Amino acid sequence: MLLKKLVLSGFKSFGKTTTFEFPSDVTAIVGPNGSGKSNVAEGIRWVLGEQSMKSLRGKRGEDLIFNGSDKASRLGKAEVKLVFDNSSKQFPYEFDEVVFGRRVLRDGTNEYLLNSSVVRLKDIFELLSRVGIGSTQHHIISQGEVDRILWATPAERQEMIEEALGLKEFHLKKKDASKKLTETENNVKQVEAQRREVTPHLTYLSQQAEKMKAFEEYRVDLNKKIKEYVDRETATINSLKGEHNKDKEPLAKTKKELEDAIAVLNKEIQTAEQEFSGVKAREDIHGKLSELEDRHKSLNRELGRIEGALTAETHNTSGSISLSVFMRELKEAVSFVDNLMQQESFEALKSGLKDVKVKLEGLGKLCAGDKTQGGGGDNPLGAKKQLLLTQLAQIERSLSVVQSEREEGGLMREDMLSDLREREQKLRSHEHELESVREQLREIEFSESKYKERDEELANFVKDLNIKHEPQKDANMFGTDKERQSLHRDIERLRIKLEEAGGIDGGVVDEYKETKKRDEFLSTELADLKKAEKSLADLMHELDEKLHKEFRLGLDNINKEFQKFFNDVFGGGKALLIYVEPVTNEEGEEEGGGVDIDLDIPKKRLKSLDMLSGGERALTSIALLFAMSAVHPPPFLVLDETDAALDEANSQRYADLLKDLSTKTQLVVITHNRTTMAEAGVLYGVTMSGEGISKLLSLKFGQAAEFAK
Repeated sequence: MLLKKLVLSGFKSFGKTTTFEFPSDVTAIVGPNGSGKSNVAEGIRWVLGEQSMKSLRGKRGEDLIFNGSDKASRLGKAEVKLVFDNSSKQFPYEFDEVVFGRRVLRDGTNEYLLNSSVVRLKDIFELLSRVGIGSTQHHIISQGEVDRILWATPAERQEMIEEALGLKEFHLKKKDASKKLTETENNVKQVEAQRREVTPHLTYLSQQAEKMKAFEEYRVDLNKKIKEYVDRETATINSLKGEHNKDKEPLAKTKKELEDAIAVLNKEIQTAEQEFSGVKAREDIHGKLSELEDRHKSLNRELGRIEGALTAETHNTSGSISLSVFMRELKEAVSFVDNLMQQESFEALKSGLKDVKVKLEGLGKLCAGDKTQGGGGDNPLGAKKQLLLTQLAQIERSLSVVQSEREEGGLMREDMLSDLREREQKLRSHEHELESVREQLREIEFSESKYKERDEELANFVKDLNIKHEPQKDANMFGTDKERQSLHRDIERLRIKLEEAGGIDGGVVDEYKETKKRDEFLSTELADLKKAEKSLADLMHELDEKLHKEFRLGLDNINKEFQKFFNDVFGGGKALLIYVEPVTNEEGEEEGGGVDIDLDIPKKRLKSLDMLSGGERALTSIALLFAMSAVHPPPFLVLDETDAALDEANSQRYADLLKDLSTKTQLVVITHNRTTMAEAGVLYGVTMSGEGISKLLSLKFGQAAEFAK
């Protein structure tokens, strides 16, 4: 078992570090739509080098980072790790575990990791090609891509099959050999050109070794031009340095100011967030308001009972109601209604209306019986009624105060939130401006390399000629590069003339010997290069033959498995992959060619793949993918809801295929299908928490089968 575990940290909906372990041949991942199941397959695809953001349902790298929710903050990076068991040393490392990692930051920085060391994407691809995983990622079939291999072009289909057969390594070797062959051919041409250049010079030196000429005039002129060249080139370089420094300093200052401003804003935002979190929604006010409203209801009910008792007492003590009693009761009712109209709580208003109803009914009874209601004086019930009315008025005032506090607290939070958003917007503006300044600085640094290169060339020029000359500060600069090159050519011509004018001296003889030695060296190097050229050509021919042979043999084996799986799912028929040889065009380049598919489904005559139904395309693609995996099993196969289009009968055939294939490679299946779940040894459930973060539940071995039932 090669695949051990997958670790997702901050990747898409996995806001917290989540680990999937794969101890079983078949691991199923289930969960409701939108819970983040497919993010698991995309995480595997991404860590293995996927470059298409469209395949990852995003537009840029930042879209892969957990973006936060109402209850969870967004993260600054996303990281995925895929851990392989390397005890069998399928990867060329001594480690028992090989960990592929990839991380992306919000600034777009993207890193590939191998056992925690930063590596190139090319290194990842080369290593994965050794175990049958290539850039086409045929071993990861996402939702909606199950029939991708059917709609691929013959050339694309051939590439998928070659990767499935583990032949990508031969292509990489062939590519490296071709690159080296091209470099060697170029080196041969360069060495031959150098020999052609050296040969006449060597002849010339041998002739000049016997001659002597006056060369003082040439030497004076040469020294003069050399000094002029050094003076003017030094002045030109110093001017360029000054101009670049002049442009660079204000940008560097602006960069420092923006960085300081961003630091201040970050600190202010952090403080504002802390202050905002400190202003709570005032649950204590809600509690206090509820308590006051409950008390208000209770007092109103008590008041109603007392008024009822007073009414009964009045009926029992007198047979008539006086006008003063009636007016007093009516005045109290009007006062109660006035107080009620000041309430803002719907519940308090509703309860008060009930009490008004009770008062009006009592007053009506008094009028009907024409009796006096006792509500004051020495009557105890009347005194209690007045006390209750006083308490009600106090509670109503308290209610008004608490409601005002609640409204003020809400306004304060809104103001703080608005201020926080303004600062965050300003921070983003500064960050964008800072990136622009950094880009300008990078452009300046790039242009600096040009005059630094000239400075280095001048230093080498002075060193080669062994010049001891202090450049003049008031020298004229070169107006154009053409003017500089012209003076440089004059110097070279004068040097040649000086050599021509010179006699047989130690310098000429030494140069002759050195040139002859160089010619002999070039001759030996040319022979070695031609030998290497032949060896590389033989290697490429050998790789071509081996690649062709292994591909045809692998294609035959895949056809056998393809026919077997096809028979299992369709109960007969014919399924065949046909290799089409490429055609050589007039330019000598190969074009066309690849792998075609020939199908014959029982009781159905097909003229093209377009005539297949959705379920038939899915089953045909699954049969072909499983056949490829059976011939040269990859470390694992990820199937993201590839059984979605299957009916119940085909789902069982699909499950049987999974069971058969699981004996050859690990399977990670994302599914909603209970029949598929039943074949899993480990069942992971992915759910979405209230924080908007995908979380994991697991059920292992026998528990998974029982759960699927």
